[in-house]
Amino acid sequence: MELLFADDEPPLPGSDVPSPSIPPWKMLVVDDDPEVIAVTRLALTGFEFLGRRVQILSAHSGEAGREIFEREPDIAVALIDVVMETEDAGLRLVEFIRSGCDNHTTRVYLRTGQPGHAPVDRVIRDYDIDDYKEKTELTAQKLRTLLYSGLRAYRDITALQRQRDGMRRVILATSDILRTGSLREFASAVLGQLTELLGLRDTAIYCLVLPAQAAGGRSARTLAASGSLVQFADQGALDSLPPAIAARFQEALTRKESLHGDKDYVLYHRSFSGQENLLYVELTHPIASHERELLELYAINVSLTFENLSVMEEMQATQGEVVGMLGDAVEQLGTSSAAHVQRVARVSQALARAAGVDEATARLILLAAPLHDVGKVAVADSILLKAGALDPDEWAAMKAHTELGAELLARSRREVMQIAATIARGHHEHWDGSGYPSGLAGDAIPLVARVVSLADAFDSLASDRPYRVRWSDEQIRTYLQEQAGKRFDPQLVALLLGDFARYVALRAEVREA
Repeated sequence: MELLFADDEPPLPGSDVPSPSIPPWKMLVVDDDPEVIAVTRLALTGFEFLGRRVQILSAHSGEAGREIFEREPDIAVALIDVVMETEDAGLRLVEFIRSGCDNHTTRVYLRTGQPGHAPVDRVIRDYDIDDYKEKTELTAQKLRTLLYSGLRAYRDITALQRQRDGMRRVILATSDILRTGSLREFASAVLGQLTELLGLRDTAIYCLVLPAQAAGGRSARTLAASGSLVQFADQGALDSLPPAIAARFQEALTRKESLHGDKDYVLYHRSFSGQENLLYVELTHPIASHERELLELYAINVSLTFENLSVMEEMQATQGEVVGMLGDAVEQLGTSSAAHVQRVARVSQALARAAGVDEATARLILLAAPLHDVGKVAVADSILLKAGALDPDEWAAMKAHTELGAELLARSRREVMQIAATIARGHHEHWDGSGYPSGLAGDAIPLVARVVSLADAFDSLASDRPYRVRWSDEQIRTYLQEQAGKRFDPQLVALLLGDFARYVALRAEVREA
């Protein structure tokens, strides 16, 4: 073993002291000779790479090596003896690492004291290894050189894998969040993925600065924040951020370029529409050029997504206003107030969320619910405004508003109108099958119709009508309990009554004009 120390050199003076908070690189030494393992440990005493020490794991057989790989998937480098309990134990272990564990990131180096048992050319050709050395070749310095090379390769391979996985997550996040129409959710998701991807601290913040308006200066919008900055996620002006970060953002805006510091990185990107994107991340180490490129890609991605979502949000807002005004107009024809449809819409959205409906559908319900009684435009005022009981012909005309409204709305191919048609047709169906127009029962009634039916009754009973005075909240609670399983979906009633105070408060937020 003397040759192992032939070229050993002391550590260079002034070398950085590794931080104890940074996890070490993991190295596995598999050899049936305890002295080889001991000498390897001694030769690598004090070794560090990129500020991280090396944790040396050891095994005395191929079988024991298997157990360690099953337990420790993040081994960076493995030094494996070929001949141990069998003449090919090391080769079998390599096969297990690559095929059994599907591990192609660990850098594997074979060592042998009996080269004749496994010829070098055949082993390198047939096995996925990085090198094959005789034990007498590995002096201490060569062992260190091998480890530097192996760790660099492992670092680069895992970085590429993280980038690939990160880009996949970014693409999936883009697709998912675009369906919900929430830029804040998108930015938060991708921000978390990015900091994990680059091995950064989880302290980061993303801001958007909109172009100056004619009536005032530029406005800022914080889209996402994490770590110690999460409390600033909903802030607007840059001067509401921590002074050091606000100063860095202002510097980037003035210079119109990204800023590279030892402890932080500020990314600057200007979109075609003039909006300026600012991303601040706290660094654990200086970032490489390919990591900067990924940060740039992130900013461009969020910037383009923001522009697309801004257009979509504007269209949805316009659509919502038109639907709301139409619903208000219908209600004013009858006995309800204009605020009724707004309250029904908001309660319906909240109830749909509680029932497990995804955010995109819940928003569509918010937009569609005001049109639940649109068919009443075809019902005579004498019927709508009648204070007494309706005769059979009048009641038939009143009930027809469900199908009339559904037929009117179904002419549109827009998703929100299709949902509105479903609601219009089904919001007077009863859970027990006693409703109209089709006498549907239970789950045969579309969920969106069941939700709006309950929300409509919840608000209507709290409002004055020509034929009755408003009910108290306690009367409404009792009535809903009695009608659970009869008129209303019992599970939806349980959700509403289980959080009754919140729904009462939500109803109160929209007041009469």
